[in-house]
Amino acid sequence: MLNACSRPLLVLGALFFALTLRPSSAHACGGTFCDRPPQGQPPMPVDQSGENVLFVMQDGMVEAHIQIQYTGDPEKFAWVVPVPEIPELSVGSQLLFLNVLNGTVPTFQSTATVEVCSSDGQRRSSSSVGCGMAGSDSSESYSPASNPGSTQGSKNEQALTRSVGAFDVAILQPSSVSELDTWLLDNGFEPDEEAPPIFQEYLSRGYAFVAIKLHPGAGINEIHPLVVRYPGNEPCVPLKLTRIAATEDMVVRTFFLGNERVYPTSYKHVVLNESRLDWLQLGANYMEVVSRAVDSPTANGRAFVTEYAGTSSVVATTGIHSSSWNSAAFGPLAPPEVVPTLQEQGLIQCSSAQSCSSTHPLVFPLLDRYLPPPAGVAPADFYACITCFEGQADFSLWDGPSFASEVESLIVAPGRHALEILAVPYLTRMITTISPSEMTEDPMFAELGGETMDSERSVTLRRTCEGNQVAELPDGRQLALPSRLSWPDVDARMPWAERVEDYATGELIVLMDGTPTIDQQIHAWNAAEQRDDTSSQRQASGCSCRAVGNRVPPSPALGVALFAIFGVLRRATRRKLPNTGQR
Repeated sequence: MLNACSRPLLVLGALFFALTLRPSSAHACGGTFCDRPPQGQPPMPVDQSGENVLFVMQDGMVEAHIQIQYTGDPEKFAWVVPVPEIPELSVGSQLLFLNVLNGTVPTFQSTATVEVCSSDGQRRSSSSVGCGMAGSDSSESYSPASNPGSTQGSKNEQALTRSVGAFDVAILQPSSVSELDTWLLDNGFEPDEEAPPIFQEYLSRGYAFVAIKLHPGAGINEIHPLVVRYPGNEPCVPLKLTRIAATEDMVVRTFFLGNERVYPTSYKHVVLNESRLDWLQLGANYMEVVSRAVDSPTANGRAFVTEYAGTSSVVATTGIHSSSWNSAAFGPLAPPEVVPTLQEQGLIQCSSAQSCSSTHPLVFPLLDRYLPPPAGVAPADFYACITCFEGQADFSLWDGPSFASEVESLIVAPGRHALEILAVPYLTRMITTISPSEMTEDPMFAELGGETMDSERSVTLRRTCEGNQVAELPDGRQLALPSRLSWPDVDARMPWAERVEDYATGELIVLMDGTPTIDQQIHAWNAAEQRDDTSSQRQASGCSCRAVGNRVPPSPALGVALFAIFGVLRRATRRKLPNTGQR
């Protein structure tokens, strides 16, 4: 049975979504729920590979901004969330997530330095730089797609009490698990067999349930981030709810906007052994290092790694919102004037080559609903020149005031709010990989302070006058490189984690310190390579030479799998980490 977080104030469970389908399970399309398929048909496919959650913590409130990705029949999109009281729900900004990802993605740089050894015995150096990314959080551009088609209204549609963007929301306050199960079954939900005891725990605490589906006729390209706001100051990720259909080494990535650095308090915190990273391939094995460090002894699969901690100003505001966006301008427009107005406001770009694109993902879904292209006409051609197809187009769906209202609620207002929360000064980004068997406890987090951590890391690759290749790591360690210039496997027994830390009490406790072992193993490696370049006593040879340093070629960036999960809060006395100078 789910124990959630101790003294929970609010539990937001990812009850529907799962990272992937388990072929052996008939109910593997969600943590505890899926939309029931026709009899004899397999569950719908679910895509959880690109999901994220951003917690915003201020003024005694937490906002969980949840990015949702889904593949399958839009009619079957379904989601249930348990809540102790009715939360504030609103539309989130996809571009906020994109910019937060891009601004904090771990990057690994290499600087090639060449020692110049002159006859006076003085060493000098010159350098060049190459860089690459461990996670590809690149910018996106959205182009019009073919009409996804419409869907039929969901069963018991009268139970849906409000709309939040593209979602219909029903509030359920059942008196028993059987009553809840009955409603869910009547409305096309398929509860998992493991759900009843979890439901019973919520019901015993007087919880209600929020059931969410897409509007009838909405396509999956209209799914947008959802914002859930509630009182509290200590977010928690309910992984126990996720383990039902989770995969091995599932990637969980969380972001926190607040006043100070955030640490896990119920899970361990791991500092990576950076000599394990393949700096010559610009961190191409980064996710492997993270996974092995988290699975190392003492951490035992339940730990997080900090990827960034510092000012939120690293997140660009470009594209999130613009003062030129004016939803009211669309109300009185005729259909041929809509796209030119979108162009004037910078929400769409159409070239003379009869093509249109947009940096906002919801512009084309809105156009598709209110100004659908004529049959047989490509959307890009139609929107680039609506007047060219006036004789073929059906403008009966155009409703200027409704279009203006949706531009405001789906694009303008979420963008404005996203800029507001980016004024919160501090941003923390953390990652873990975790398997179902390890999801026995829910990770909780708290603002505890501490030093900053840059997402950009750099190693110096140095060629000495003697012809040796040496890598100087960000922590100051120097590692001899083989002549073939490949990253060395120093010792198979070398720890993957530099340290395993515990912040359960609000203060730093080092549970495992691998530094002495790592230092000894690197020293032994350097000695065996006869390139121990760490001694400050090494004398210049008096040669006059210059070796040409090669720029390290970038490797393909790692794709980062993201998973959206919801916040669980509990009231707790705010605990601040003493200024120990440790991270």
